[in-house]
Amino acid sequence: ATIYIQYNYEAMYASCYATLPMRRSKFTAVAAAALTGLLALPLLSLAYDAESPVLCDVELNLFCPPSTSCCPTFKSTMEPDVIVGYACLISWSTRFPQGPCCPHFEEDDDIAISTSWGGGTGCAAGYECASSSPDFIPSFLRQQSDQFDGLGRRNTHSVKEHYCRINSTTHPIDNQGRPIKNKYETMPRYRACESFKRDGIDVHGIPIPVSAALAYKNSSSATQSDSKEQYIGRLAYYSNKGQFTADDRTDSDITTAVIGVHGSGRDAGTYLCALTAVVTDISKDQVFASKKDRRRPLPKDVLVVAPWFMSPEDNAPPTSSLPYIQWDDQYPIPHTFRYGAESTKIDLKHNMTISSFGAMDVLLERLCDRKHFPNLRRIVVVGHSAGGQFVQRWALSSNSWCFGGGQFANRWAPEADLPHVRVVVANPRSFAYLDNRRYFAHSDQAAADDDDGISPADNDGTLTPFDKYQLRPPSAAEEDGCKEFNRYEWGLDENEEVPAP
Repeated sequence: ATIYIQYNYEAMYASCYATLPMRRSKFTAVAAAALTGLLALPLLSLAYDAESPVLCDVELNLFCPPSTSCCPTFKSTMEPDVIVGYACLISWSTRFPQGPCCPHFEEDDDIAISTSWGGGTGCAAGYECASSSPDFIPSFLRQQSDQFDGLGRRNTHSVKEHYCRINSTTHPIDNQGRPIKNKYETMPRYRACESFKRDGIDVHGIPIPVSAALAYKNSSSATQSDSKEQYIGRLAYYSNKGQFTADDRTDSDITTAVIGVHGSGRDAGTYLCALTAVVTDISKDQVFASKKDRRRPLPKDVLVVAPWFMSPEDNAPPTSSLPYIQWDDQYPIPHTFRYGAESTKIDLKHNMTISSFGAMDVLLERLCDRKHFPNLRRIVVVGHSAGGQFVQRWALSSNSWCFGGGQFANRWAPEADLPHVRVVVANPRSFAYLDNRRYFAHSDQAAADDDDGISPADNDGTLTPFDKYQLRPPSAAEEDGCKEFNRYEWGLDENEEVPAP
């Protein structure tokens, strides 16, 4: 397995000692290649209501996930009142309202306009849709345009660029009544995903066997059973392919699976939206397709899964079968699922618990089972914010046979036949180091920049050079001033205050 770490929005800290300072990104957008990114998504915890999808059109039976808005697609500039479809626009946080949808016409989908995708776009709250002439292109778009246009050709700035411009006449507020302070004059447009039929955003569940709960507690890799057994409940999930976890289902067309883990907002439905947009974009990206060692994935070949680590505060859909498993979101620490905490006891009948990491293993191993996915070649597990924390710690602690090796690997798939698992850690607030080394500034100026929250690379838009920092253990005096620096969640030492498997 390969673990990738991506930084671009939240500063990443390691207790008292900061990690290598990273350039603070002016925006977070869908990754353009290799399925390694997500739209900017929530930071704080609110209840997520899966029973309240957004209705776009009754006649067309089109919906958007909760916490998104419907953006119409019009027939053409000649028929601006004829709506032919909808896209779903995500806000960058569940605390913030959605911004405006940008005008989108069906004819635009056949024209490359500054990006590799057709489809709807929008802006953050407090911004308005704007388009530039070739004589004026915002700097962030000019940097992108210097590479390739949407057709994979060298860009000569001969087409309009579409972006978002701050609207000084509006005074947006968040869902808690606080003013939203927009920092940047221009921003890239947000990518909207295609809307769904009503059953396309249903919540499903993968049964979690008793053996999986016992295995993680005993540090064993036995998370499957050879015989029919009891289950403790179900892990909720969204999927672009419906209920793929049915026992009698085989998906021979699927070659790539993408698992996207939500942040502290637990809005798994919006992650389904963001990731399906990524899949659509890559299927149209000529630059990606030009790579000699890669075959451009088609949406029909890609399974997108957005697990939902449900909290008791969430409005879970009713179920007549196994109940959905939940994790406490407040006690003993907020968002316990990100640390691998045990689930809550559902009821007297279903009173066994499981680590969130153990539940994730069950989901992963379902995909690795060749009986259900005979042609699956790669699995990408990506997490943003609290989800980034989750996937990093889960990847460190998991001993699932799906990663290769282990006494149970050959039972369900020979090791050589296992899909390649790629783990992408995006924007975690905290990070579990493997030892006690941390980055320290070489110079007083670099240390002063750290104190001011300024990266020396802010001016040129690059990462801070590693040669300005040294990776080393803290001195005795430094460690004495921050005794918790290597405790779990920051490292791997025991921490009684943080729930861990």
